[in-house]
Amino acid sequence: MTAVPETDEVLARTVTQLSSATSLERVTEIVASAVRSLTGAQGATFVLREDGHCFYADENAIEPLWKGKRFPLETCVSGWAMLHREAVAIPDIYVDPRVPLDAYRPTFVKSLCMAPIRASDPVGALGAYWSEQHEPTRQEVRQLQVLANSTAVALENLELRSAIERRIDERDDLAQRTRELEAAIQTLVHDLRSPLGAMMGYAELIAEEDLDEGKRRAFARTLVDAGQRMGDQIERMLALYRVTNRDLEPDEVDLSALAREVGGGLVAREPERVIRLRVEDGLRAVADPTLTRMVLENLVGNAVKYTGRVDEAVIEVGRSESGPDLTTFFVRDNGAGFDPAETDRLFRPMARLHAESEFPGTGLGLASVARIVERHGGSVSGQGQRDAGATIFFSLPKR
Repeated sequence: MTAVPETDEVLARTVTQLSSATSLERVTEIVASAVRSLTGAQGATFVLREDGHCFYADENAIEPLWKGKRFPLETCVSGWAMLHREAVAIPDIYVDPRVPLDAYRPTFVKSLCMAPIRASDPVGALGAYWSEQHEPTRQEVRQLQVLANSTAVALENLELRSAIERRIDERDDLAQRTRELEAAIQTLVHDLRSPLGAMMGYAELIAEEDLDEGKRRAFARTLVDAGQRMGDQIERMLALYRVTNRDLEPDEVDLSALAREVGGGLVAREPERVIRLRVEDGLRAVADPTLTRMVLENLVGNAVKYTGRVDEAVIEVGRSESGPDLTTFFVRDNGAGFDPAETDRLFRPMARLHAESEFPGTGLGLASVARIVERHGGSVSGQGQRDAGATIFFSLPKR
């Protein structure tokens, strides 16, 4: 059997290569090679799920397998792994009813292991194949699943990159703002998510092995928990990206009622504080209700956050001016404010005007507000003074 390099070396090299992969072909090439390196198998396949079929997109093997062929999900082991959302190890293909023997007899394969890519909602599978009867160990199965998790990250990065490119090509208006927001999200997700799968998987390997050092096990479990929190945060940011790029569904919106509802919920979460919420009556616009709620959640949420150090917070939502087509609204607070010299950075993605230690956040809130408002044909602006509060203006259509 081929000698197997150290797991951490293979994973580190694979993650590095996947982080720079810009095409599906490159991802499949990297992963197929890594499967053999990790398991010492004589063959590896990269399978994609396509319209109820298993498409064998790539392979790395001592003899040809099934590259370029398609089989119904229900008729092959890779399909079984995807449908059941779990890895499968088969020491002897000739005694397992899940194996389609007619497809395997012409090949060198005697034993195999298959792991789904993205177990929660499989988009494909990775297969390792041995030319002699071999019972895949628990560690080999786990390593294959870790690699499958890292592959899911790479595929999601490709999907995100493709979506961004399509959006930029399709939209000429708001092009600069779109590029700034999407480039920031792409960079953030790519930088965090590329190593995430390997980090979590390798930590799980450490945690599950019978190690004498209790502290190492506890540390490994901490890494897993931290990785899960990172994943949850990334999913929230991706969800925000998807929502702000969906088709608009304009309707009449009662901003006064919406601001009271949103603000009331935010204030209720901090019962120990004194927060005065003042909302002008009769604020109305014609906009997408879901996205308008996001605007107010971000703006009023910022007002609540940045007034956290004053004895009595005052937050106002009102109308600034009304033109023939647009109405300009404002959200004002008496909180930390910002340096007027930094006003031009206010709505840039990832541009934070306060230190994380002072006021935590992602740096995406105001950029998202600008994106939503501009998609409706409006504009945003801000005024503020350090330690003297801030006012954010935004305009939305009247009809």
